[in-house]
Amino acid sequence: MTLRKQLDEFYNQYDIPAEGGVDDKTFLVPLPLFSLTLPNFSWRKRMLYVHDLEHILNEQDTSWKGEIFIASWEISTGFLKNFPILIFPLWTMGWGMWVHPATVYHAFRKGHADKGIARLAIEKELLLDYDLSQLQQLTLNKRSERSAKFFYIKLVGWSLISQLVFLSPIIALIAFLSIFLKFLG
Repeated sequence: MTLRKQLDEFYNQYDIPAEGGVDDKTFLVPLPLFSLTLPNFSWRKRMLYVHDLEHILNEQDTSWKGEIFIASWEISTGFLKNFPILIFPLWTMGWGMWVHPATVYHAFRKGHADKGIARLAIEKELLLDYDLSQLQQLTLNKRSERSAKFFYIKLVGWSLISQLVFLSPIIALIAFLSIFLKFLG
């Protein structure tokens, strides 16, 4: 079965609009206490099918735990070249450190031994004609014997960065209140 067909089944299974909602003007981020509607930026549209293929490749659902796994896996595979979309996985990994730290660890470990889909440099239409076994072969990292020391340095570094991104709204609010109170006093 082609990846194109598997994506269609993935979208149907999780009640996601056709092609992941790539043609929608906005997208909804369901957070624990409220939902956030954001513009569907062109850079997000460009990478949306890759993210959805990562769910299929890693056998992850669209729950927050599944999203945390994919975000952590993406960062570990070297997704950082895809700025500004990197903000979303960093925020998600940062939150995951609080709610599903074991998932973050296992995903990061798997990503350390994998090559990310975004790094394959294969045209979308060609990639979607592949099947899952071909994608699995393409994402096997030939350098999977990387040292454990490097893994832990990378994990700690990206965990700290993800915390800064995740906590940045709180940090900004504290800074604003501090300046505001200083101005009043």
